[in-house]
Amino acid sequence: MFSDAYTLVWKHPGITTPLICLALHQDEWAPQEIRPTHPEPSKLAGWLMKNYPQYWETTCKVVDRLIEDGKVVFMDNGKIYPMGYQGEIDNG
Repeated sequence: MFSDAYTLVWKHPGITTPLICLALHQDEWAPQEIRPTHPEPSKLAGWLMKNYPQYWETTCKVVDRLIEDGKVVFMDNGKIYPMGYQGEIDNG
């Protein structure tokens, strides 16, 4: 899962942890159970925490490890970028 999460960040710079969680675990949910879009990532995080705590906690641990290993940078706005990313950064 570590390499899959890193691949998501590399392919989608600025992705958030909730979206990583959905992408990593989408095959484990029935399609009618998930709501892939929310008005803001913090609401999606709360929904995941409440409804799928096991997937949320696992994803958070993986993202923490990516940060600790210096593979990604976690911005104050919750966006995650690969280390050394040279493209545009969304500060909003």
